[in-house]
Amino acid sequence: MNPRTLVITSALAVAGVSLWSYGASKLVASGDFDFRPNPLGIKESPYGQVVALAVQGGIDSDWHGVESAGGEHFCPDCGHNHGDGEGDEACSAKHIDDPNSFIGRLETAVTERTNSRSATPGHKFYLRRQVEDRLKFAYLLDPANYANYNAYHLFLTEPSVGTRPVLTDKVIELARMTVTYCLKEDSDPRPALTAASASANILELMFLHKDEFTIEQMRGQLEMLDYTLSKNRVLTSRWKESGDLERISKARLTEMEGRLTFLSKVQEASVKTIERLSGTSSQISSKF
Repeated sequence: MNPRTLVITSALAVAGVSLWSYGASKLVASGDFDFRPNPLGIKESPYGQVVALAVQGGIDSDWHGVESAGGEHFCPDCGHNHGDGEGDEACSAKHIDDPNSFIGRLETAVTERTNSRSATPGHKFYLRRQVEDRLKFAYLLDPANYANYNAYHLFLTEPSVGTRPVLTDKVIELARMTVTYCLKEDSDPRPALTAASASANILELMFLHKDEFTIEQMRGQLEMLDYTLSKNRVLTSRWKESGDLERISKARLTEMEGRLTFLSKVQEASVKTIERLSGTSSQISSKF
């Protein structure tokens, strides 16, 4: 081969590889290489919200079988093993309106555990992993769903429940994505409660890892929590004025009020915690 041709070909190849590497690094940094399948656009859609609610039933059944205790608590009514101190409220068969109906028999059949022995640690780990994956799927369907988000957050932050390493930065990133998604809703007041819960979760992680965050960052997150709760109250007032609030079932209304009360208490506790940490930091700085 002609030396000149060889040099030119090699130079073009090196230039092409360099340009490809540079472009790829930019795409990786922006997340454009991440594949996020969304068949039929169901995720983050109204249909996804309905499916996310339906998935909760399967998750409850799976979790009921995960931490059920030994065979000595085997329940003949629902086929599960109830833990110590659990009564009729732990029995899924007790919550079926008509256990002898087709739906009742079907529910019992699909959730029944025929082995009366307790699950092995490996089997429990497998079931927890299945629950965790389902929670992630349910979250992706509807990031604004309060129950699914908080259950998924618990699996990501509690080592005794989750099956993967706890990564604080990833959990905070998930919470911030949840806040951003929920605050896009300007009609329904419920997503604002999910955003408030995500903000409170970030604050809790900041308090647990206070050496990695400044007081200013904590105060900024507290302001976000204040904003989300304020938005919930504003949107709820609009629903009252328009009459949309009356279309919500009493159970959902009670649920909303309970969550608002709980998050308001978390807000008050966060204010006191930041004040205490501010006083501690100022005392430390005054010694030097």
